[in-house]
Amino acid sequence: MKNLLKKSGFTLIELIIVVAIIALLAAATFVAVNPARRIHEANDAQRWADITAIADAWATYVADNSGNNATSSPYCITENRNCMISTKGGATSTVGNDGGCASTTSGTIWLDPLVTNGYLGDIPYDPGLSGTVTATNTGYYFHKDAHGAIFVGACDKDYENNLIQVVR
Repeated sequence: MKNLLKKSGFTLIELIIVVAIIALLAAATFVAVNPARRIHEANDAQRWADITAIADAWATYVADNSGNNATSSPYCITENRNCMISTKGGATSTVGNDGGCASTTSGTIWLDPLVTNGYLGDIPYDPGLSGTVTATNTGYYFHKDAHGAIFVGACDKDYENNLIQVVR
């Protein structure tokens, strides 16, 4: 009978030890996951998707339109220059600065024909930008070389400091 009346449960010390172990495991997991790196990797993936979409839209537009360029700003096509991708409509977005392109670009290129003709949903902005962006600060650049190859890239490098750029 005496055994039936004995109370069973956890002592306060046992509960404190369990809570401490859970806290240590949670802290170790948080450090191991490295949320800052994951954010950078997500932004890099978006940059790759954006520049690939722009380059593919450009190539498709040129192929569909007998070799005509998909821009109303020929300066960037004929002068073999790096130009910031811009929106001619002058829309202002609440993201970003120039993403470092100011020192590497010598003009702006408007790719609105890609949007108005259905080749691209919208001119994208770099996901890592912050602040207020005007229509000329997308964080992406465009270059067409003397051989006709186009280069579309992100002004910011990836998490490991590599260039983000596609060529078509």
